[in-house]
Amino acid sequence: MIEKAAWLISEGRIVKISNLLYYVIGRHSRHLVRVVDDSKLVCSCAGYKNRGVCSHVIAVSTLRKIKNGAEIINEIMQERIRRELRQLYRGEISR
Repeated sequence: MIEKAAWLISEGRIVKISNLLYYVIGRHSRHLVRVVDDSKLVCSCAGYKNRGVCSHVIAVSTLRKIKNGAEIINEIMQERIRRELRQLYRGEISR
């Protein structure tokens, strides 16, 4: 779970919708992580429902605890977008 959470962060797969909602783009699915009771994180994935923890929650929790986490999310997402646009331009990604 920790390795997957690190991958989600490093690949720019976490989108901050608001201070209370994050959109996490997994390899095969997308999930919403919500902040409830000011600090508890809840995920929409089956893993969270079964275990009470998942890589999505770990990734969002990590970013929330890092100073300037929102800026880190933005920087990583911008780099991901640039990389995908280059790949799209070169025809490496289909539309």
